[in-house]
Amino acid sequence: MAPSPPARTSLKPGSGPGPRTVYRATPRRQRTSTRTRRIVVLAVLALIGLVLVRGLMMRGDVAPGVSVNGVDIGGLSPADAKQRLKDELVPQLDRNVAVTLDTQSAPMNPAELDTRIDVTQTVDRAMQTGRLQSLLLPLVYSSDAAPAIATPVHPRIPANLRMMAEPAHNATVRISDGKTTISPARDGHSISPRAILLATANAALAGQRKLVLHSKITQPAISTQAAKTAAAEATQLASAPVALNADGSRVGALSTATLQNAVMVRNVDGKASITFDPKVLAPAVNEVLGTRIREPQNAAWGTNGQRAWVEPAKEGVGFKPTEVADAVRAAAMGGGARQAEISLTRVAPSRTTADAEKFGISTKIAGATTELGDSSENRIHNVALMAEILDNRLVMPGQQFSFNEAVGPRTPERGFLEGMAIVDGLLIPSIGGGVCQVATTLFDAVFAAGLEVDERHNHDLYISHYGLGMDATVSWSDLDFKFTNNTAHPLLIRATADSSTMIVNLYSAPADSRTVVTETSDRYAVQTPEKRYLTDPLAPPKSVTKYVDGADGFAVDVTRSVKKDGKELSHDVFVSTYSSQPDTYIVGPGAFPPGDAVAEEPPYGWVSPFGPGN
Repeated sequence: MAPSPPARTSLKPGSGPGPRTVYRATPRRQRTSTRTRRIVVLAVLALIGLVLVRGLMMRGDVAPGVSVNGVDIGGLSPADAKQRLKDELVPQLDRNVAVTLDTQSAPMNPAELDTRIDVTQTVDRAMQTGRLQSLLLPLVYSSDAAPAIATPVHPRIPANLRMMAEPAHNATVRISDGKTTISPARDGHSISPRAILLATANAALAGQRKLVLHSKITQPAISTQAAKTAAAEATQLASAPVALNADGSRVGALSTATLQNAVMVRNVDGKASITFDPKVLAPAVNEVLGTRIREPQNAAWGTNGQRAWVEPAKEGVGFKPTEVADAVRAAAMGGGARQAEISLTRVAPSRTTADAEKFGISTKIAGATTELGDSSENRIHNVALMAEILDNRLVMPGQQFSFNEAVGPRTPERGFLEGMAIVDGLLIPSIGGGVCQVATTLFDAVFAAGLEVDERHNHDLYISHYGLGMDATVSWSDLDFKFTNNTAHPLLIRATADSSTMIVNLYSAPADSRTVVTETSDRYAVQTPEKRYLTDPLAPPKSVTKYVDGADGFAVDVTRSVKKDGKELSHDVFVSTYSSQPDTYIVGPGAFPPGDAVAEEPPYGWVSPFGPGN
């Protein structure tokens, strides 16, 4: 039988034998809540610990869930991420996109236009993306990072797209025969080749086949309405001649026609204003002033073949075109006698006498002369023209001289005439014939002065009237002759030519004189000439005529030792290799070369010796 529960005793304050402690039991619900909080705290701490451990484990990798243009690189090391982008992302740029810019369209391939993915910068960006989010939401976080696209400094885009760029055109005002005409303004179109290339690259990465772009509209500084408003002044400006006074005395006047021709509209502080164009007005002012205007003359050098001296500079007298244009406008708008006061100013030369004297140029340090022989008048003209271009040219210490840059292109527009050039062993008409004679003469002088030769080419065939191994050939803009003034003083080139000789003398300070010792080797690697047959319909029928005697091909070395004060400064070997020149025969109609030889067509431009006048 179970024991009976103890009897409950109700104790009231003040009853019983004396004071006693009463214990109350903790409710079950409260104990459960405390235990739950402890579990939650422990779980959170454990989760934080796991996150920290995971973060430490992945601190050198791309965060999980990160991709670049759809290429997943999450969890990869930087090196592995770069390689995956190279394999999967970079090829996406090699796609054609049909780009339309305003009204023009053209296919563009970003990869072929030197656009590339900078995988290093792209991975660096990815490394900074979503690190905390991926740790907190490892199963659901994802992010797509933008690739870093690199374009050339000067991007290339198709020509028809480039042509869409057009500057805005201001409205203009013109007066002719007293009638004012306004040409309306026109908006411009601005484009950015780099922005176009970047947009095309992004389209290719997105898999788009077509891309439509628009240029930016640019506004003209002077609108048509502004020009119309300002044009009211034009009639007054060009209504009558304007007299010119220089330094207090009357020198002439600008005619009404001259003023009308020079009228222009200009933006002044945001407003259109009628004035005179200084560039158009200046020639007329020059003509009015006449001998009062004088160009400045730089200090130059006189020479006599052995020494040089400074010829003093001379100041010039001129005017400032903008100031004169403003003065003429003020006189025309003043409503008075229409007289403009202009000031003449002294114009200093760019090289003063003192500047030239500091150079210390006084002594010929080297020279060379070549013979023109039986040159044609055109060839003599070309040689003289090039000598004039080279004459009085300065080469400063440490400066490199380029023959092609100094002489420029040999074109009819620059005064060069047709001469003869050697092509494949034959004389062929060529614009600028004689250029190699000038280059050779200059090379010989530079060689003799002991200067540093940077580039020099010998002729393909040996030319006997030049020194053995001492010729130089040039061609615009392929073969060049270059040297450097490796002395401490400026170098003066004096060049001249007449009907028989070409002369180049070099002048500098006496301290720059050097001793040059040369030695020329025997000819080696000799090649005997072959036979060549050329067809010529103008040659006598059934004839085979010898046209050019052949010549051996060979190589030769010219050694140059440059010394100063007994110390060797340089030791150079100039190697020249000349091709053999074949014995050349002309085969007339109905004739055949001997044996198994085959007749060839002559080179383009070749002139038959049997033609009229030969």
